Amino acid sequence: MFDVLTNTGLRMRIRQLGRAVYWRLPVRRRDALVELAYRHAGFLFRGMAHYELWRQRRTNPGVGGGAALPGASSLVDLSAVAPLADAPGRVAVHAHVFYPELATEFAERLHNMPFEFHLFVSVAHADAQAECRKVFGRLPRLAGLEVKVVPNRGRDIAPMLCTFGKDLSAFDFIAHIHSKKSLYNRGATDGWRDYLLGALFGSEDRLRRIFALLANGTGMVFPQCFGRVPYMASTWLANREAGRAWCQRLGIARVPRGYFDFPVGSMFWARTEVLRPLFEAGVQLGDFEEEKGQTDGTLAHAFERLLGVLAKHSGKPVAILRDTLQPSWSAWRFEQAVERTAAWARARVSSADVRLVVFDIFDTLLQRPLLEPERLKQVVARRAGAVLGSQYLRWRAEAENVARARAGRDVGLPDILAQLGCLAGLSEADVATLRRLEQEVELAAVSAREDYRRLLDDALRAGKRVVLASDMYLPRQQLEAMLLRCGVTGWHALYVSSEVGVRKDSGALYDYILEKEAVLAHQVLMVGDNERSDFQIPADRGMNTLHVLRAVELARALPRMAPLIEEAEQSEEANALDGDLALGLIVQRYLSPGFLSAFDPACLVGEASPRALGYTVAGPMALSFVQWLAARAQADGVRKLYFLAREGQFLLEVFRRYAAVAEGLPSASYLVLSRRAVNVPAISGMDDMLAIARTFYGPNTLADYLTERFGVTLNEAQWQSLYDRGLWRKGRKVQIRDEGIDDLLPVLDAVLPEVLRQAEAERGPLMRYLREVGLGMDRCEPAAVVDIGYSGTIQRRLNVLLGGGVHGYYMATDERAAGVAEAFGVMAVGCFHDRAKPAPAGPTFIAQSFIAEKLFSSDDPQVVRYAWAADGQVRPEYRTLAPAELATRALRAEVHAGALAYVEDALKVRRGLLPEFTVPPQLALRLFESFVERMADAEQAVVNALVLDDHYCGRGLVA
Repeated sequence: MFDVLTNTGLRMRIRQLGRAVYWRLPVRRRDALVELAYRHAGFLFRGMAHYELWRQRRTNPGVGGGAALPGASSLVDLSAVAPLADAPGRVAVHAHVFYPELATEFAERLHNMPFEFHLFVSVAHADAQAECRKVFGRLPRLAGLEVKVVPNRGRDIAPMLCTFGKDLSAFDFIAHIHSKKSLYNRGATDGWRDYLLGALFGSEDRLRRIFALLANGTGMVFPQCFGRVPYMASTWLANREAGRAWCQRLGIARVPRGYFDFPVGSMFWARTEVLRPLFEAGVQLGDFEEEKGQTDGTLAHAFERLLGVLAKHSGKPVAILRDTLQPSWSAWRFEQAVERTAAWARARVSSADVRLVVFDIFDTLLQRPLLEPERLKQVVARRAGAVLGSQYLRWRAEAENVARARAGRDVGLPDILAQLGCLAGLSEADVATLRRLEQEVELAAVSAREDYRRLLDDALRAGKRVVLASDMYLPRQQLEAMLLRCGVTGWHALYVSSEVGVRKDSGALYDYILEKEAVLAHQVLMVGDNERSDFQIPADRGMNTLHVLRAVELARALPRMAPLIEEAEQSEEANALDGDLALGLIVQRYLSPGFLSAFDPACLVGEASPRALGYTVAGPMALSFVQWLAARAQADGVRKLYFLAREGQFLLEVFRRYAAVAEGLPSASYLVLSRRAVNVPAISGMDDMLAIARTFYGPNTLADYLTERFGVTLNEAQWQSLYDRGLWRKGRKVQIRDEGIDDLLPVLDAVLPEVLRQAEAERGPLMRYLREVGLGMDRCEPAAVVDIGYSGTIQRRLNVLLGGGVHGYYMATDERAAGVAEAFGVMAVGCFHDRAKPAPAGPTFIAQSFIAEKLFSSDDPQVVRYAWAADGQVRPEYRTLAPAELATRALRAEVHAGALAYVEDALKVRRGLLPEFTVPPQLALRLFESFVERMADAEQAVVNALVLDDHYCGRGLVA
């Protein structure tokens, strides 16, 4: 391996061969080939920009905005990218130099350009034009220079698009920089310009590495958000409506709602094709506002954000250059929020300078178990029924807009639904039904965001006047009931936009509150989650602010959770609402606390505790499987389910809890069996022995192999006979891979008589046990075994012993299960995977099956065989649990407690919010995959501590 790593020529030849194969494959198979090559032979590609970007998206705990999806972003460490030797194409740089005194600083940076480039400079007046021509004209590798005087309008963006857009679009790669000073914030972001320029032009070597990324398909490269810029800057802020309008104009259907990746400070490198839609959009200088020192809310600010939206829309990866001087796991600098403490927040609300504390309600004091709260309207629609529900969804948003426009003020739910009734032609009874349902759903959905509920109590204890303010259409009485239900009490006043008539997001409600409460702006602390209406608008009025980070946004910033959030939000499947709720429960449980004392962004949900593992992985998988099982068994007419030991014990508990909220489910029992307990009694000849012998084993001793697989223990004379006849060498280990057992055939033939005697001895007691539990006794009531699954071995042996009729339902089956179904005319089907490739080539759930078994296994010992007791009854014989297995019980109990907590939370949603709520199997599977494929060290430690035996495969105890 070392030779391959160090032999550059050999690596190049292997890469060339790979490329040749790649281009000969059908397009749909190419990505799979790249994924396979990078996963299993990554050492061949180290230093290649495309590989390093792929690797960092998989392993980097700093991905923002959804890695592993088209147009995904990742924090990139440039030191891992091999520099590019030759120019990848035509290069242009646009520099907007509003402050000509910075021209020399820019020239020093541009001096590092490693390739020939054209420079386009925009300036505000003729003196600056002359200065820039003089300073920049001496740059090495400068192929062309053009300096133009432009109107002071549209900041740095308008010159790039309107003045030089046509010129820039002729190049392959573009950089955009400008003489940023940010004078408005009184030095709060000093060093920002130097940071951005250094990241993009810091050295020739750095530029060569950036070009390596661009040349290998990256669409845009820009620095991580500057450490002193507030994290809220990575949202639309005052630019949402302009951004939405331009997205529509540019054909971008999915407009980001929360935090998203864009070059904050608008300096970047890009492939020209990414920006071409903007260059061709016909943007005119007159589209930009006149310069009045605006700090936000201009078209230039909107376009700054559109740069990132366009890059993602292009489908090409976005590389965010990691800040190595002020490292952060978050591209958006969420450490600013996550590292806050409860003591810090208490000090803010208790400050002597604060007279009035204003709390927002939704997503601050109260939360809903949804990634996107607007989807509550889909809950209303589903509860209303197909016909009325479809009318409701069609007209609800328009009815609110029309009602508000006609009233000339904010309006409440009665006005909105009355307008909906007019638009949809609904009866008064239908309108009343929708009003009742909407209020019921809102009430059922809420729970307290406890850290901020306690913060409200802290403000009251500090003697502050506390008021609540919300832009909300629900009536005051409804809000008061919701708050009371969640334990939010003691506040002094409630300001609701639909009652007052003005809103926070216009600023008018704040003006109203200041007047009513008779306070000055600087005496007010606003606590809320909305970056625009709860942070920017009150801050612009001089109020103090304490921004509350929404749980879904923190989830969106986590590298392994981000793709799941994006998939759920973008899903248009029929079960999209179910997926939103199922994932929303996890986000609400682990990411809604305001103060996270032990937060690890490398973990799936920021925490690696056994309960977190149970809640986020085991719980969703178990409930999703059980819900699928119940529906499938009912559809198939199966009336009896037998959950196989040992994983089946926990699954049976989940099934019984689900049965309490579902009707008509089959009866369910626990079946104490193991492969060893059924395989030996089912042996009737050499073919049966060979089928058992071929499965994976070892390496371990022949004695252990014969005991574990066939129940045979040879005496000293029998062993000596094997050695003397040359059938086996003393001390030699048994290791079976790919069904290779040729060297074992003579041994198996020699011990066949002993095996047949053992099979006969075990068959009777096992059959008695099966009769006692009722399996196979009544063919009129079809029965099925339930297990994690894969090849259906136990189901096969039961069908042999009982003469058929035993079906099988599994979490997953591999292609070997088809043989069971075909041989006995029964079902052998999987929930998450059905007849997939077996391990190790199979999908992640099958390839990592032992982790799933660890999560679901019970504390019980493994049953070895059934035997006759002295009183003629059947008794099971168990393997003795080792000390290491006993020691893992407490840890497993925590995992199961977490899993059952998820089940109970999900069933609560089913009972109170959405009666038919189901955890989608695909989401449950994605959670498992996201957990096992990139485990953090802390998560790995938990999994390793869950000891489980695998004696049947010769591995003993496995950690």
